[in-house]
Amino acid sequence: MRAKTQLSRSDLPINIGKKARNTSRAGFLPGDVAHGMTHEVKDILENLKAMHVMIPKSSEVSKYLLAHLDLSCMIPMICSKLIKTFSEDAKLSLEIYRDPEIHDEYLTLYIRKNEYEEMILDRIDEAMSEFESALGSASGWLVVTTDFLLPK
Repeated sequence: MRAKTQLSRSDLPINIGKKARNTSRAGFLPGDVAHGMTHEVKDILENLKAMHVMIPKSSEVSKYLLAHLDLSCMIPMICSKLIKTFSEDAKLSLEIYRDPEIHDEYLTLYIRKNEYEEMILDRIDEAMSEFESALGSASGWLVVTTDFLLPK
């Protein structure tokens, strides 16, 4: 019999999201779409912009979404849930995080507010709980967190 190790909340990272088992950084773009953006990704980005989700470097985000289409289709639903969960002063920003120490990058959805409540990380966890299973089987990685900055 195997025992599972139970982590306490303080042992868990602040972010939400799970790295896929077989994520490959080589061959960033699938060959059949290497020269352009699919209509699906284009529609997703337009939908996010209509929801007022900021995408500072949309070309980088679109490349990541293109490489991880199964994750891409979840992003609008996640943003919609977060917009409903947090007050009107909350702004979402979808960005690519690049680790400066190792060759790793992933999609990050930042929640930024004018005033941060004490339990914001718990609220993020709660809002994201319905997506955990789907994110765990996605080919990319999405981290939903806050950096405690003011909205831009």
